[in-house]
Amino acid sequence: MTTHYAHPSLARILDLLGPSAARLLAAPAGCDNPVTGHSVLDVTEEEGPAHEGAILLAVGMRPDAAALLEALPALGRAGAAAIALKTRGADTGPLVGAATAAGVAVLAVADVIPWRHVDALLAAAAGNRGPDAPGLPSAAAVGDLFALANAVAAMVGGAITVEDPQQRVLAYSNLPGQPIDDARRDTILGRQVPLDDHYLRIYRRLWRAPGVIRIGDASPLPRLAVTVRAGSELLGSIWAVESGTPLGAQAEQALADAAGVAALHLLRLRRATELERRARGELLRSLLAGKTFSAARFGIDCGRMTVLALELPASSATPAGVLGLQVADLVTAYAETLTSSASCVVEGQVVYALLPLAEDVPPTRVASLAETVITRAEESLHTRLRAGIGSAVADFADVPRSRQEADRVLAVLAAQPHRAHVASIQDVRCQAILLELEETIVNDPRIQLASVTAMLRHDTERGTRYAETLLAYLDAFGDTTVAADRLHVHQNTFRYRIRRVGELFGVNLQDADERLVLWLQLRLLLSQKRAAPATAQGLPVVGPHQVADQD
Repeated sequence: MTTHYAHPSLARILDLLGPSAARLLAAPAGCDNPVTGHSVLDVTEEEGPAHEGAILLAVGMRPDAAALLEALPALGRAGAAAIALKTRGADTGPLVGAATAAGVAVLAVADVIPWRHVDALLAAAAGNRGPDAPGLPSAAAVGDLFALANAVAAMVGGAITVEDPQQRVLAYSNLPGQPIDDARRDTILGRQVPLDDHYLRIYRRLWRAPGVIRIGDASPLPRLAVTVRAGSELLGSIWAVESGTPLGAQAEQALADAAGVAALHLLRLRRATELERRARGELLRSLLAGKTFSAARFGIDCGRMTVLALELPASSATPAGVLGLQVADLVTAYAETLTSSASCVVEGQVVYALLPLAEDVPPTRVASLAETVITRAEESLHTRLRAGIGSAVADFADVPRSRQEADRVLAVLAAQPHRAHVASIQDVRCQAILLELEETIVNDPRIQLASVTAMLRHDTERGTRYAETLLAYLDAFGDTTVAADRLHVHQNTFRYRIRRVGELFGVNLQDADERLVLWLQLRLLLSQKRAAPATAQGLPVVGPHQVADQD
């Protein structure tokens, strides 16, 4: 038999949300009135029964918005319990005065909490009605999920595990004499449920079920399971191991009641995790841009750090912002095998991770981590990533350099798709240097040789091959026989072209310095020209001494 409780009071809602999520600015009618639900406030609609006892979310409205202040008397007449809004540092005096006169409470929601999470928190709080179930500690009193798992285990009479939607174990009970089998032991030790087809079928059944389900084929010992939700949002699941006497209807009811309390815990855990991740992400964003911080700000106590950069695909069915957060979650989860204080931030199409490294951690471990994340992203997110790894540095001031190197590695991998999807700066140092030199030469006309500029323009306009011929000559260290074979032309033709290069463009091949600069610029600019479309090769404009001679 299910017990029906009255709607929770405003005081109860505030207690369940916690002071870090919402604070009371005004309560002219007190906090004991019941809250019947919540909805988004639309100041253009007329007041009606839907507003009675409801918390109305003033999404996107400033505390001093005239439309909001003008709507308060009508909301008071409709019996609204409260309005909730983000103050964002604005003056709330006029709002508090108008709300007090109208008899409507005012809740200030933390600016950093997304409205979708406010909606989920209120849905979970509204589902936790009346007094807590007997034996279940309140959400405000329980310090962590492990204490909740032990409390639920004592009520249900079976060993408990709490999981997130990715089937990762968040907490488990450890009361003496609990039943255990191989599946429970392996799951706790690995902190992850095996993701084979058998278990995936069980989870699909669980996600569709409206309440507690009984599972007889999960392992040697049967189980009870229930989803944890906030409204329609799936937050995780609770599992109870059955041993000896079957768990009856009372145990099922206790497990169902526990799901409501667990929802608040999981929402608070998610909120705390997201707030911490956002704070660390902002610190990391500033650090990568060149601002320095103390190691204590990042909770880092080892002497080396490296930047791992993971590039998201340019085209994906998932928006880059969402996909970036999903990849950041993967990096954070798998980085725990390497370090306990990794930080991630999403910048455009790249996810950056700052990985502290103990002295005994070899560089290959970072590459292995990147390979694991790429494999997992391909399996679970259906996306293919590239990963670049910067140098390990000992000083926070050098972290931007490690980031720049990781970016350079990604550029090399993009330019050379035949390479593996993971590389460190040590693996591609020469290619990275050449890429940087290419950018410098292309973007700075002051260091472009006039002879090279004229040669490239002449070849483009006249269909000649002087630049290619000279590069082959320099590549072969002046051996015309080898160079001619590489271009598949007769040696006499090749020698003629080299002579014409000197005559037309004033090239002095007897000067070692000029040979070096010619080789470097021709190699980089011809490579760029081959990679660019014919209509957008971006060749430098020839000056007043452009050559008009024929080949």
